[in-house]
Amino acid sequence: MFFKNIPGKKEEKNKLIHQVSEDRIPHAQLFIGREGSANLALAMAFVSYIYCQDRVDGDSCGVCAACKLTHKQIHPDVHFSFPVVKSESKKREDTTSDDFLPQWRTIIQQNAFFTFYDWQQAIHAQTTKPNINTKECNDIIQKLSYQSFSDGPKVLLMWMPEYLGKEGNKLLKLIEEPTDNTYLILVANDQDKILNTILSRCQLMKFLPFHEEELKDYLSTQMGLADEAATRISRAAEGNIAKAVDGAKGADKNQSSMLFDWLRICYKGDSEEMTGFVNEMVGLSLDNQVRFLEYSLHFFETYLGFLLTEGKGSYMTEGEKTVAEKMKSIIDRQKVETISATINQLIFYLNRNGNHKVNWMADTIVVGDILRNLTHTSPNSRIFADEALLIT
Repeated sequence: MFFKNIPGKKEEKNKLIHQVSEDRIPHAQLFIGREGSANLALAMAFVSYIYCQDRVDGDSCGVCAACKLTHKQIHPDVHFSFPVVKSESKKREDTTSDDFLPQWRTIIQQNAFFTFYDWQQAIHAQTTKPNINTKECNDIIQKLSYQSFSDGPKVLLMWMPEYLGKEGNKLLKLIEEPTDNTYLILVANDQDKILNTILSRCQLMKFLPFHEEELKDYLSTQMGLADEAATRISRAAEGNIAKAVDGAKGADKNQSSMLFDWLRICYKGDSEEMTGFVNEMVGLSLDNQVRFLEYSLHFFETYLGFLLTEGKGSYMTEGEKTVAEKMKSIIDRQKVETISATINQLIFYLNRNGNHKVNWMADTIVVGDILRNLTHTSPNSRIFADEALLIT
């Protein structure tokens, strides 16, 4: 990964470059940025820059022996750690990141701005929550205790330390007193979910969302989009480059189609279809269920703009516009507000570990009532739906 392949972020890039040039790289750094920020991509570019033997114009050269290894994520002194699930050949407690390195290298090469959802798909973790386990922590300590292969620095890049539980305390001594020429780079989306004992021992570097112009430039120059499409998608992405890339690739079609299917099923009120959809949703992991619902909220937010401007000033992608056109004769502004409140309520109940099937069915009934003009007060209709489910 090159710094030049990451749009904007000049200040952050310069800070990392100066760390290397001044030989003042912190032993433990935490790169914090919400999903779709530059934190992982810049961490990867930073690692390549550290090892590069012929740095050029504030970037790695890409052709020296070290670059050929770091750019393929195969440098023997660079170790990766990330959340995983059980591998096919091992018990979960024996599975570590090493068992998923091929998938890691593939997803990085395909798109350095991938999301946690993308990673779940890559390792087939749709119904299981990945994590970083005790064996992984022990392996990290062991790997970083060895002498480096290149007589240079050793680096650990840990992605998503939020998925590191209390076993992460095993790493405290390593973080606080690393061996000579050893650097730990932790890349996270949510600072509040990281162990305080780890957080307090790392130097923080925060990454803000991308500017709209930065995303537009990336979509135009790196992905070849026409100016109009790049402008529309970069606005809709709201600073999230992963979302912008998905929009450019047409990835919105799957979720917008799923949302339309759900609304259609809600409207029809057919119990067999509702049960089938609910079973499909509860078969997904909680993260993926919430991701779909959060997408639905985003869709309805942009759908309001679609209604107000008759589609002319909308930030929707083409797939979303197709769905919006089908919906506009049924769903008005008042219904959008009520449905959005219902979706927020569903997210709340799911995150509180309520019965997923009951909650999905209850709010599917509620949304159906809203669409068919049976109610505009979702809290009351939720009570009636819950009671109906208890009776049946």
